[in-house]
Amino acid sequence: MFGISEELKKKVEKHSGQFYKILKSSLSVKDEQILIISDYGTEGRELSKMLAYGYHYASLKKGYTVQLVMQEIKKGFMHADDHVINALESLPERSVVILSVSNKLGRIGVTKSFRGFCQRKKHKFISSTSLGDVESNKFDLFMEAMGINYARMIKKGKIIKKKLDKTKEIRVKTDAGTDITFDVDGMKSIANCGDYKLPGTGGNMPAGEVYIPPKGYYGVSGVVVIDGSMKTSDGTILLDEPVILNVEEGRVVSMRGKYAEILEQTFVKYENRAKYPYRIRHVCEFGIGINSGAVLIGSTIMDEKVLGTAHIALGSNYWFGGEIKTVFHGDQIFKNPKIYLDGNLLEL
Repeated sequence: MFGISEELKKKVEKHSGQFYKILKSSLSVKDEQILIISDYGTEGRELSKMLAYGYHYASLKKGYTVQLVMQEIKKGFMHADDHVINALESLPERSVVILSVSNKLGRIGVTKSFRGFCQRKKHKFISSTSLGDVESNKFDLFMEAMGINYARMIKKGKIIKKKLDKTKEIRVKTDAGTDITFDVDGMKSIANCGDYKLPGTGGNMPAGEVYIPPKGYYGVSGVVVIDGSMKTSDGTILLDEPVILNVEEGRVVSMRGKYAEILEQTFVKYENRAKYPYRIRHVCEFGIGINSGAVLIGSTIMDEKVLGTAHIALGSNYWFGGEIKTVFHGDQIFKNPKIYLDGNLLEL
């Protein structure tokens, strides 16, 4: 079913308690049906099916009703397999959906958005994507990031969210050279802290960020020195040299650095596909990592959650309260931010 070796199964099974903790503490599973969607990964990069196996194993061990569906890796604008779409559409309302994939789920028909589908159907959900960016031997690091004290992280996230929601301007500086401001007047932030207990709620796993869209298209300006990791069309790059982005009126206008050309190629690739190409280079998000168990490994799903980092995203933000709708969303992570909310330093 999984195409997973006995050695990897034993490694995953040792963490069954942590998977059950997520099912219970984060999703508050009771008698709902659980649907797990995954893929087969590639040799040496099998995190997607390792995590899926962990959730499946823990679910069966605790007597939950669980279904697993597998497909090949999906990239770009590919569609999910028919049997995956059928499994989603056949799921009773107010169920639980767990997504664990090497890249993307794939398009699921007219609904397009996995998040929107789950919200409409009142499903609780967790999503782990782009897991193919890293090797299978990073499994234990993922388990550390997912095994943190959720009550403590939820409390921290709510405090930060409350402050961001009252803020008009965010200024972020780093010793590496970042100095950028965001107009967030009237915008609301999202605390993704692993609290997915209510029907229709969900988010990333590992969890651990608070993020906010800027106001409109033009309210971001300054310089960002990306020195953590960089999301591209071919995956996430753990940076050994920084990429420097110059932002004017909300849009990246120039870049420099060893890996700048790779990001430029990513922009061009998505601009060629986009109905409105100019939206691809717009800054659409500012986010703060708050997960004390996460470390930078070259996988965005983990890297953007690391305590002691912040990130900007480029492209689309319409699904979390922004105005920009396009085919790309790429998070770019930088280290050791000093974050000022209306001039006051945010203590993390």
